[in-house]
Amino acid sequence: MLFDTHAHLDFDDFSSDRDEVVARASRAGVSFIIDPGCDVETSRTAIALSDRYETVYAAVGIHPNSTADAVPGDSAEIARLASNPNVIAIGETGLDFYRDRAPREVQLRAFRGQLDLARSLDLPVIIHFRAVEFDGIELTGPELFKGIRGVFHCFGGSVGFAEKVVSMGFHVGFDGPLTYLNSDRVEVARAVPLDRCLIETDAPFLTPRRYRGRRNEPAFVADVAEKLAEVKQVDVDEVIEITTRNACGLFGIG
Repeated sequence: MLFDTHAHLDFDDFSSDRDEVVARASRAGVSFIIDPGCDVETSRTAIALSDRYETVYAAVGIHPNSTADAVPGDSAEIARLASNPNVIAIGETGLDFYRDRAPREVQLRAFRGQLDLARSLDLPVIIHFRAVEFDGIELTGPELFKGIRGVFHCFGGSVGFAEKVVSMGFHVGFDGPLTYLNSDRVEVARAVPLDRCLIETDAPFLTPRRYRGRRNEPAFVADVAEKLAEVKQVDVDEVIEITTRNACGLFGIG
């Protein structure tokens, strides 16, 4: 049972063949998919898809790159949507100082609010950190991460920062870049204990090496599992079993 812990099935990239994409994932052994919202509209769509497909669960949140476009009431609406029984996490939220599509203080305010929401609802959080590492923890406020569980998805940071987030009780998400030639993600994967690893696609982005040039989709998460097994020098079935158990435990899927 593979678990793709991050796939944006709500994106227009899948509008013409979404049913086929989900069916291909099931045939590839993907039993669970999380679709994380990036704003109010995509969070609603993620919930709708979780109603439509048995294997899909939703997360609701405001992506850091969407925070500049948020309007008064959006945070309250995300909190309302989070009460849906198919919502198993808050996110995608975090900080993105690479694209800087929103003022940093706006990103920080939104991120802090979503951490508070996750804590109040006892839900895990799906965190996007880009071009920010230890400084992101400090700017947000280290105390705000206490009592929070979740994943730093599509992890692009250093080995040292990976060790830091693991020490804070978080999981680390690996995806297509782990499979690239001479990938610096390999050293990070070696450093993260397998019981803190999750696998994901971040579809439609970051297609694994074998499928480069094609749109990414949840079925391709198998390639991430295979590469992680190679890095960890264990059987791929062990990686699939452990990462799925990790994800089910984190997100409360029985």
